[in-house]
Amino acid sequence: RAKAAKVSKMLARGGSADTTTTTEPAPEGVAVVRLSNGVFRPANLDIDLAVVQTVQWVNEDDREYVILGSGGLFESEPLMQGDAFEFDFSTVPPAIHRYNAVLGFQRIPGSVDTRPEQ
Repeated sequence: RAKAAKVSKMLARGGSADTTTTTEPAPEGVAVVRLSNGVFRPANLDIDLAVVQTVQWVNEDDREYVILGSGGLFESEPLMQGDAFEFDFSTVPPAIHRYNAVLGFQRIPGSVDTRPEQ
């Protein structure tokens, strides 16, 4: 229960990449961002790299999206409903990493902050 509270608190505070289709819970060390109804939940995620290194984006929408990291940091394959994409943030320097889900001309913004707490 303490572990679940710690993960919930961490998610509320806020490389290899691959695309998979999954409905299973994320493994330890992975934070999940869900794309649903045209928004990320959470849109701005803070992670402690000592606890969580990987972020997994899950497309729960009925539209196809591509997840693009700013500056070409990462790019998913087109994600259909139920598909997931992961990126390991321990492979890049701590920073606020901005990204978008792209659907035609529409851009849905999000961010992952991996900086140590100030």
